[in-house]
Amino acid sequence: MVAKSEVLPKSPQEVVQNLGEIAMLPQVVMKVLDMTSNTRATTQELEDVIGQDQGLTSKVLTLANSSYYGLPRRVSSLREAVMFLGFRAVRNIAMTASCYNLFIGKSDSQSLLKRRIWKHSVDTSLLTRLVCAFAPDVVPDEAFAAGLLHDIGKTVLEQYYPQATMQVVQTAERLGIRHHEAEEQILGFNHADLGLALALHWNLPTVLAEALGYHHYVPAASVAPKLVAVVAIASDIANLLESGATEENWLGAINEDARKTLAITPEQIETLIEGCRVEVERSAGLHNMAA
Repeated sequence: MVAKSEVLPKSPQEVVQNLGEIAMLPQVVMKVLDMTSNTRATTQELEDVIGQDQGLTSKVLTLANSSYYGLPRRVSSLREAVMFLGFRAVRNIAMTASCYNLFIGKSDSQSLLKRRIWKHSVDTSLLTRLVCAFAPDVVPDEAFAAGLLHDIGKTVLEQYYPQATMQVVQTAERLGIRHHEAEEQILGFNHADLGLALALHWNLPTVLAEALGYHHYVPAASVAPKLVAVVAIASDIANLLESGATEENWLGAINEDARKTLAITPEQIETLIEGCRVEVERSAGLHNMAA
């Protein structure tokens, strides 16, 4: 049972209300998300936003120079990074770097659970690019942002309700169920419900709010079902690869509603998972470089 010292919230809305101003996305993330939805944003505006934070600038350049991006030479300025990588890639790198402290925090180097959530979020955001091949109507930048933020509810629960979170982990392992199912047993709601409440609190675009809120139940999405399906499949594949599941367990581990929404066949799932495996291996160094 959860220790008496930790009073559990009755709803995701109560969590958000209790957090108050703490439940805010970093300013840079909000600006980057605004740029994502603004087709008139320029590379100069992106440089200006990132350049306001020397620490973030350093992180972006570190990530841009990683082996994952394979640039022909090392870059030493944001302008060079934009020139070599392009506006969208640098924007996504900036989001990844600026989200790091939101997920991990500067004093949580020993928190394995936090880092597992962070790794899964980064992997999911990167894998959305491959899943988007089955959803040409989905904007890849929106899918990246949605993948990076889709488990933000887990982060908040871990940070502010650590005892309940530990019970969720233990219950999921003991019963062999998914974390969101264990959350529902213990809290009466899950991290996706909290993600939706946070998205509404932050006034995020509806398409992102649906991805945060419905990636475990795709039929609930009414505005952006294909985006939600992309995030759901990317997240499930990331979970598969992180768990080391064997091939015979692949298909059953992928959200069936999401597969149907994108009309992905079992044969295509197998090919997609292999492609995602390569992507995750390529990106292995990105998780620590954002620190």
